[in-house]
Amino acid sequence: MGLAGIPPPPKYARRALAVVWPVGAAAITGLATPVIVAGAFHSFVDKRARLFRVSVLGVGLVWVDVRMLLETWRLSLKNPHREGPEWEDDHEAVFLAGLNRAMILAKQWVGFEVKLDGRMHFGSETAPLVAFARHAGPGDSLALAWLLGHTAGRMPKIVLAEALRWDPTVDALLTRMRSYFVPSRTGAGDDRVAGVRELARGLKDDDVLLLFPEGQNFSQGRRRRLIDRLREAGHELRARRAISLWNVLPPKTRGVIAVLDERPDADVMIVAHAGFGQLTTPKEIWGAIPFTDRPFLVQTRTYAAGSIPDDAAGIETWLDDHWTEIDEWVTTVES
Repeated sequence: MGLAGIPPPPKYARRALAVVWPVGAAAITGLATPVIVAGAFHSFVDKRARLFRVSVLGVGLVWVDVRMLLETWRLSLKNPHREGPEWEDDHEAVFLAGLNRAMILAKQWVGFEVKLDGRMHFGSETAPLVAFARHAGPGDSLALAWLLGHTAGRMPKIVLAEALRWDPTVDALLTRMRSYFVPSRTGAGDDRVAGVRELARGLKDDDVLLLFPEGQNFSQGRRRRLIDRLREAGHELRARRAISLWNVLPPKTRGVIAVLDERPDADVMIVAHAGFGQLTTPKEIWGAIPFTDRPFLVQTRTYAAGSIPDDAAGIETWLDDHWTEIDEWVTTVES
């Protein structure tokens, strides 16, 4: 089903989750303590110490999440009217600090490390940036948001599934940062592109809109289903092209077209990454821990505003061409 099929929490649940989450985190920590101890002893058997690493990382990430939630409470008390330029700036600082803590923990405990393949070009300083990224492997959304925020010096504005509102920190923090939660498929009547347009419209010169055209993480099963849907919809040419893609899903174009139509002044970055795309099941992820010999390798290409097609058909072909290049690059890197 994926996140797109999970309905968001109702309003009363969102409010309740925000209150009980710190208590729940304490309970999770208590329950995880014997697992951590068992994992420490089990590391004498499993030299990769996977149970110990994952349990400690899990608890650490829970408290990173709670800390960010508590920061949103503090900011609400500091600015009860929730207005002024500092309101969004303060939340962006909390978000970047939380991402940094999470990435430090991931590197320390499971060897997750982001590395660049070539130089990043960040676009013009006087124009916003739009990033269309491959979606595959565990943690890629957080890693790319961290990379764009800390390396590119751009504040990520993220398009993400509304089901993620079940995390009260994500709900509070990213809502206040003007990210867009795509309505679930159960939300009848919602225009899933209108919010993307609104987000693109509000981009500032130091922002980057991070969009994943594939819409979901790569897996071979999803790849086959999407190819079948393209054929059923009569898009035989795109279906044939998708068959030649082994590492990526055929990109969806409605959101991309909407963003480029709304912000023709924005520079565009294509973001490819390799190293984790084939880790699509918990068993595969578990078997790869620690990731010390498997860097999260990122390659980017940036195009100036005005150099990209401005018609729907041209954008679709342009995006398909880049996804073919991403697929070929991933094959080369991972072979």
